[in-house]
Amino acid sequence: MGGKNRMKNFTSTVAFFGLLILALAIPVGASSTMWSRTYGGPDNDNATAVIQTSDGGYALAGRTESFSADNSVLCWLIKVDSSGNMEWNQTYGGQVDDVAWAIVEATNGGYAIAGSTISFGAGKNDAWLIKTDEYGVVPEFPLLTFLFVLLLAVVLMVSVTYRRSLQNTKRRE
Repeated sequence: MGGKNRMKNFTSTVAFFGLLILALAIPVGASSTMWSRTYGGPDNDNATAVIQTSDGGYALAGRTESFSADNSVLCWLIKVDSSGNMEWNQTYGGQVDDVAWAIVEATNGGYAIAGSTISFGAGKNDAWLIKTDEYGVVPEFPLLTFLFVLLLAVVLMVSVTYRRSLQNTKRRE
């Protein structure tokens, strides 16, 4: 009778651990990859950072050689939806190597990208911070605004000079 109980206990233990392993293995294997996507072109393209965005999608930052006109390395920002479908991508950089290393979503919906640049720095690899809007666009100071400010400054300088010359003329009289 002692042998039957031991065999029954052994069988129960094996069945329990077998079911436990099966219960743990099925969900892990089934849910470990919800989807997988690749992004890039014919040359070297790498993501060095990823964040989940407030809309449930993801933003990837890194480097691309595929989307450069002169085969240089450009900083690359990719925005995808929650299923991994690309919504848009933007490149930043110049004639030499420029790479994104980290990214955060800003409170206004844009992105701040930390990276390195050889194109725009003072020497070799310099730190580079890029601030974009929600579509990855870097708002630039418009030329017309610059020209307007320049014209305004010239008008003010002429006005001040004219007033001073009038005051000097009155003093001489």
